[in-house]
Amino acid sequence: MEAKAVGFVPVNEPFVEYHLDNGSIARVKFVMTRIFDASRGLVFDAYTKPAMLRGWLGGTEWTIDACEVDLRVGGGYRWAWHNAKGKQIGERGTYREIVPGARIVAASAFDEPWYPGSCVEAIAFTSQGDATVLATTLRYDTREARDIALNAGLTRGVTESYVRLDLVLATRAHAA
Repeated sequence: MEAKAVGFVPVNEPFVEYHLDNGSIARVKFVMTRIFDASRGLVFDAYTKPAMLRGWLGGTEWTIDACEVDLRVGGGYRWAWHNAKGKQIGERGTYREIVPGARIVAASAFDEPWYPGSCVEAIAFTSQGDATVLATTLRYDTREARDIALNAGLTRGVTESYVRLDLVLATRAHAA
């Protein structure tokens, strides 16, 4: 699938469609869509099981140190990474909605905030034949926060993670 860009999101990032919401919700939403050659259940597991998350979550320059998931409404997650330069980042979130195999909604925040406000992430898993369409919607408090996240390399990190996720899914699918 070839990447498409709307607005100022770079086109040179393969495999993911990016869409900025320029509608009535104060232009604070960003949607990423990707098709994975794996069942919906397997892609959902890759998002919710620490053993699988450790294999793909984070850009290529980051090593994951902490990966904790309490998958229930009101439960949460905690992820932490470091890079070769010694920089550390951490993210935590609280699950607001979980529909097994179909949808996850969580409010997230970084340990050291780098954009103002918060972000709510809604992830939809939809079957398309033997594949899964993954649609991730990020809704920030302000357009400024959304733009800071985009300009800080969010799309690059997501694209790198999705390439790694492809490998995790292929390994799991062949092992089954």
